[in-house]
Amino acid sequence: MATTTALPLSAAVKRNVTVDSAPSTSSNSAAGSPSDSPTQSPSSTSLSSFASDDEAPLKEQTGKMLDTYGNEFQIPDYTIKQIRDAIPAHCFERSGARGLAYVARDVASLAATFYAFNTYVTPDYIPSTPVRAGLWALYTVLQGLFGTGLWVLAHECGHQSFSPSKTLNDTVGWFCHSALLVPYFSWKISHGKHHKATGNIERDM
Repeated sequence: MATTTALPLSAAVKRNVTVDSAPSTSSNSAAGSPSDSPTQSPSSTSLSSFASDDEAPLKEQTGKMLDTYGNEFQIPDYTIKQIRDAIPAHCFERSGARGLAYVARDVASLAATFYAFNTYVTPDYIPSTPVRAGLWALYTVLQGLFGTGLWVLAHECGHQSFSPSKTLNDTVGWFCHSALLVPYFSWKISHGKHHKATGNIERDM
């Protein structure tokens, strides 16, 4: 797999100064103050942090790049429109009923796994301590997978892509995040700012 070498420091600094020297008029730029809340919309994800169509092509911005074998590496210069057009339209449709069904599935999986292991992975059913230890190690992996699934759904609530309803998104997101001991609203604000300034060393949260 080809990897790229980093830009020279002078080029990186020059590029950063060029980008930030003029005031931004884009609606996708990060807010200047931590107290400013980002605009919540299903499109304020990582796609919106890419360069816009009217900026210079990536080739002109980065110059010649080499992989670890010394071969020239070309960065694809697809536009956001080309990427979005390649994604089927139904992938952008949000359904609260489907989202809640996924939440119910993950909660049921967590509960069923907890019940099964606490009931049957005991000395009464499995006398061997090494076997029980191995099963409890498996339990942590299973619970981690189901818990991560629940967190991903809460993450989508923060992006307002869980359902068309902001109230439902924030309610489900708050409950799921709280169950996983992760703050929801403070994370939603900082994470939204991260996506609006991805890769910017000064503004990326």
